[in-house]
Amino acid sequence: MNKKKHLQWLYVLIVVGTLAAGGVSVFALPQKTYSAAENRYLTKLPRITIDGILTGNVQRDLTEAASDQFPLRDQWMQVATTAQYLLYHRQINGVYVGKDGYLFEKVLDSDLSEKNYETNLLYVTAMKETTDADVSVMLLPSPGTVLKEKLPKRAVLYDAQNYEAKGAQICEAESVRFIQTRDELERAARESFDDIYFHTDHHWTTYGAYIGAKTYLGTQHITLPEQGAFDLQTASEDFYGTIYSKVAGLPLARADQFELPQALPEDLLIEADRAPADAVSVDGEKKMPELTGIYDLGKLEMKDKYAVYFGGNYGKLTVRNPQAEGKLLLIKDSFANSMVPYLLGAYGQITMIDLRYYNESVPELVAQGWDEVLFCYEMSNFIKDRNLLKLIR
Repeated sequence: MNKKKHLQWLYVLIVVGTLAAGGVSVFALPQKTYSAAENRYLTKLPRITIDGILTGNVQRDLTEAASDQFPLRDQWMQVATTAQYLLYHRQINGVYVGKDGYLFEKVLDSDLSEKNYETNLLYVTAMKETTDADVSVMLLPSPGTVLKEKLPKRAVLYDAQNYEAKGAQICEAESVRFIQTRDELERAARESFDDIYFHTDHHWTTYGAYIGAKTYLGTQHITLPEQGAFDLQTASEDFYGTIYSKVAGLPLARADQFELPQALPEDLLIEADRAPADAVSVDGEKKMPELTGIYDLGKLEMKDKYAVYFGGNYGKLTVRNPQAEGKLLLIKDSFANSMVPYLLGAYGQITMIDLRYYNESVPELVAQGWDEVLFCYEMSNFIKDRNLLKLIR
């Protein structure tokens, strides 16, 4: 056997041996539960049953567990991400790698359902008929639809302005206010030195949230003080958000600065029936966060720093301000969390519900009497949401 064939066989043995060792180690090594790099829980090896095999669940879970539990998974992912970037790929794992360190989720029209969007809006307008409250819908533009100049060449996103026009038409026909924030956000992106969206996360920054709060309160004839009056303090300078988790290890990725408003009303009272839905479980029970005011400062030491607001996402959370009057029911996704600090001074009570986790009767809650009801979601989240049926059930 000549030298060339020896080398070929050596290469085959190395590859096969590496894959075999990795496969064996998936079963032999301790199972990992959580990936900090990806900010998600990992699939563990399933319990093998006859029913599971017949339904295909065991095979599916084994495939996912083999991927999630593979040795040095995080390091292999970083190598793969780096290689794709160096080969000039600017679309990696469903993420557009944009200019100036911006990362954008790739959301196309084909990923969304116009029918589901219209149905969700009709649930809102049906709910409006059951209350005397002032009802508003504020759907926040996805970062890439505002920061178009930061997208890589030939990047394509869904037609957000078409959805905005249709939303305004449906809502206003039924006396529901449809609030546009795009113009103000685009103006701020052009004129301000402050970022309105994070570079590595899908949420808006505290400045973007300020613009959202100012826009909403303006529709209620309430003037919000200048942002400087809220005494912004830098809470972290090394925030890498959920979008970065999909392309962990990306060369030259830029950490975000995370700021928090400190000058908030005094003597705020926070009421929650149970711990956040995404709280850490201790002995099978989810633990209530330890809050400093409205912030869970312990989250700043963790990967998901955005959970600093109230400690995460609750099914229902109420904040009372003894120094103000008026009741606001805020039906929302996580985008609204960072906007709430700017709303606290204007209301005696803000009750937030997240329909993903709230399983009590929404009609009964709405009937309790509110001055205002605000739906505040990121646009594509609202389009895809399947929980708004709870508004009328």
